Parts: sequence; structure tokens; C-alpha cells
Amino acid sequence: MSIFRFSSLLTMAALALGACSNPDPEAPTTPAVAMPGIDYAVANSTPGEAERAMSHKTWLWTRGPGPAQIHYTTADGRDFVWLVGERRIFKGEWKTQSTTESGTGSLIQVCLRYPGVNVGSLSSNWTCRPAGTFFVEMQQRESGDPLRIAGRTQALFVLTQPPANLAEVEGRVAAIQGIRN
Repeated sequence: MSIFRFSSLLTMAALALGACSNPDPEAPTTPAVAMPGIDYAVANSTPGEAERAMSHKTWLWTRGPGPAQIHYTTADGRDFVWLVGERRIFKGEWKTQSTTESGTGSLIQVCLRYPGVNVGSLSSNWTCRPAGTFFVEMQQRESGDPLRIAGRTQALFVLTQPPANLAEVEGRVAAIQGIRN
């Protein structure tokens, strides 16, 4: 191989490696740092705070496995959930509980279960998550039951895709209810 050709190959290799480097000078080059606000919320949630954050709330969940979900959680521990792609409103339960994590002390969790149901990510067994993480991962939450799903077994329509926000679904529900009234 000639020196010229070898030199050309080295130049091309250097350019290719350079293209793989981070072109954005503002991009971080170090490992991620702790998020003290989230860490604090997870470590310091109290049962009362978690219960107030869940009681009488409608919330949108699009994270994790399974279809997007809209929940209404009552103050007395009932949960009604409407899944994207389903007309059925599933009835479940919610609770908060303390658990002891080795080395970190007590941790408050939010737990959900849906007796007799195993659809999407809904389970008949209690599924628990740290309360602080649970609330941070909710896309949106508001007080009350604006979709009027408490006690219903069927939704007014099937959500065919995850909604952008609760207002989008509230608008559709209000339009349908206005037509029916």
C-alpha cells in the first residue's frame, strides 16, 4: 500500500471518528447528576400527602407498559380507569402504604389493584410504586371527576390513541354529553 493511500485512509478514519464526536458544545459530557427535588419527594412523602394527592383526582398516565390510562381515584380508595383502546371502565382500588427499604428507612408507596382484571398493565395483585416517583411520572392531574367515570362501566367512546392532555378528552366528553342532553 502506498504512503499516499495509507495517509488518505488515516484522514478518512479521523474524519469519521470526528463525526461521531459530540458536535454540540453545550451537551453534557459527564454522567447524570442526582435530581434533589425528585429524590427528596421520593424519600420524604408522607402517607397524608400521598393520600391528598390521590383523593378525588383525575389523572393521565402514559408511561410504562400497556396502553395510556385515565384514572379517577375517589377519597375512599376506589379507582376507575379508562384505557386507550377500551370502552370498558375498569374498577379497582388504591391505597398508600409504608415499606421499609434497607438502609433508607421508611418509604411511602401508592398501590393499585383491579380484582379479576389482567388487561394491559392492570393487575388483580397490588402493584406499588414509591409515591414521589408515582406523582412525578403522572402526565397530568386535576381535582374532581370531570369525565364522570366514577361508577360507570362503559366510557362514552373508545379512545383510539393516547390523548395529549385531559382537556382534550374533557372536550370530547362535554361535546357528546351536550348532544345527548
